[in-house]
Amino acid sequence: MRRTVVPREIAVMLVVGLVLAMVPAMAQKKGATSTIRVGEVVDRKKVKLKDNSAAKGALIGGTIGLAAGSGSGKSGKSKRKRVAIGAAAGAALGAAKKKEEGVEYTVKTSQGVLIKIVSDQTQIKRGDCVAVEESGGRANIRRMSPTACQPESKSLMQDPAIQEEMQEEAAECTAAKKELVAAKTDEEVDRALRKISILCDD
Repeated sequence: MRRTVVPREIAVMLVVGLVLAMVPAMAQKKGATSTIRVGEVVDRKKVKLKDNSAAKGALIGGTIGLAAGSGSGKSGKSKRKRVAIGAAAGAALGAAKKKEEGVEYTVKTSQGVLIKIVSDQTQIKRGDCVAVEESGGRANIRRMSPTACQPESKSLMQDPAIQEEMQEEAAECTAAKKELVAAKTDEEVDRALRKISILCDD
């Protein structure tokens, strides 16, 4: 059987071409484990974050619970992480007056399903169009353009380009929250909180 020898230059081109062809597929997989549902906020009510019953049957969003298991000592790290729990990221960086207050949002998705999510993100209002993201055991709620919730946009929201962008945003938010959990100094905590505010809020 005659053996075909492929010139080195052609072999290199084939490998490069294969790698380039894989890039879009890999990009689409970024954040692929995220479940994202779009809908309208039909109800919101203030809740006490320390009240465990407040989160019963609801998703946990924002920075609530991120420091769970980080220890209950009196170290600066523990104190700073506890400040992050139950506080909007921006407020945690300044003088947070309502650290223990959060909001329970009820979202009606475009499929008519009701979702409840308790979060320390308090800027979202009734009637807002939002995306509820679930990724890596964590949840997030962010405002979207009202157009995303219009019935005429239902099929458009399934467009691969739009889906990929939403997945990337969810993945970046999850990564920022993981950074907060791993933070060991005040500076690292501050940096992570700022990233969460930028990447997770609307």
